[in-house]
Amino acid sequence: MNSIQKRLLIIYLPLTILILILDHLYPDAKMVLRLKYAIMITLFLSSVIVSKKFLEQKIMALSLFFLVIGDFFLVFYYTLDFKIDLSPIGAAGFFCAYICLIIAYQKNFRIGIKEITAGILMLAILLYIFFSLSPYVHGVILAGSLIFSLVLSYMTWTGICTLFRGYFTRKVSKLIAISSILMFICDMGVAFSKFYPIYSKSFMPWLQNIIWAAYIPGWTLLVVVIADNTLLL
Repeated sequence: MNSIQKRLLIIYLPLTILILILDHLYPDAKMVLRLKYAIMITLFLSSVIVSKKFLEQKIMALSLFFLVIGDFFLVFYYTLDFKIDLSPIGAAGFFCAYICLIIAYQKNFRIGIKEITAGILMLAILLYIFFSLSPYVHGVILAGSLIFSLVLSYMTWTGICTLFRGYFTRKVSKLIAISSILMFICDMGVAFSKFYPIYSKSFMPWLQNIIWAAYIPGWTLLVVVIADNTLLL
């Protein structure tokens, strides 16, 4: 790893631990929400500042722009005194972010036994989550959530499949795969926190810990990839 990549990990992994602690000390506090949003803004700014040699890195950096938009409506918005639910706009931001990542990862596309195996595993997990949550989600929200989940799952799958396609270096492919899996875990945690009755009625620090322990490192690893000088084989 180069010096920039090491600095990113040294900065953002301890910040992740700080957020996990604060969610227990100050559950659902506006102060913590503002800090979470500030962390993601600095992560986006880091992706803008670092030198990008490859087009794929620029597309990945664009995904963080949409992340900041999404987080405004899903995180920072709840520190304001507005009653209108604008979370669909936030979800749309992440939808665009994942489309960017799909475009960046979708190189040397092919379907082999490894890709099929990874796809079956992803489909099994998605179906389990869908049948767990579908009784509690209806109408337009159900349709939108299904479309979002399919895009998220495809992004995760194609991120994992970079390991098999020989376009990115082995090190970068591993980082992309781990980052994609962490993003998936984060969003599935968000889905349960929003829709599953037991978890949606009150703030659950342990569930928020799962979400943010996956969220910040997942996107940090993406910025580590953006900062890589030898991205491609």
